[in-house]
Amino acid sequence: MWKGKLGLDESKIEEVLESFKKAEAKEDKPKIKEKEKAWKIITKYFIHGIVFSFFFTVLVIAWTIGLLMLVVLGSFIGLAIGVAVLILTVGFLNAVITTQLWFKVKTGFWDLLLHGLVFFIVLLIVNGIFVMGPRFVFPGIATTIITFIIGSFLDGLVGKRIAGWWKEENREAFSEATKSEWTDKKL
Repeated sequence: MWKGKLGLDESKIEEVLESFKKAEAKEDKPKIKEKEKAWKIITKYFIHGIVFSFFFTVLVIAWTIGLLMLVVLGSFIGLAIGVAVLILTVGFLNAVITTQLWFKVKTGFWDLLLHGLVFFIVLLIVNGIFVMGPRFVFPGIATTIITFIIGSFLDGLVGKRIAGWWKEENREAFSEATKSEWTDKKL
């Protein structure tokens, strides 16, 4: 190849070329892992959205029946109780799904109430724009299928993002010295 005309040692050139080949091989592996990781995350968002949509559909059917009974029995108080139960259940449902797929979420009464309220309002806005809007403008089965897929992904994305506000801190991550210092200070 370089046969002495340039006065270069062929073995050194071969070593340099081999090192470039090894570097390229090492560079390709992380790209593949990053692509696999990206697909895994996208799939988890989709699963989060699908599972939430399924349970929310069942919840709305049961909630509607319960709400009718509450309104008949208690008028405005029944309506308020029914809405509060829906909001709590939405927060609880998203907390459970997020805990199973992503990270632990706080599940206190007020945490679930606020979580459910924020999540419900954001879902109404997102689904109104990206799911219901296109269905009204372009009615049909193709639009329904496409908006269902997009809506499921967006519901998962919103669900994780909102649940992140109520993410439970990992208390085990602190050292024993820090824990004993907190104990001494009664923190």
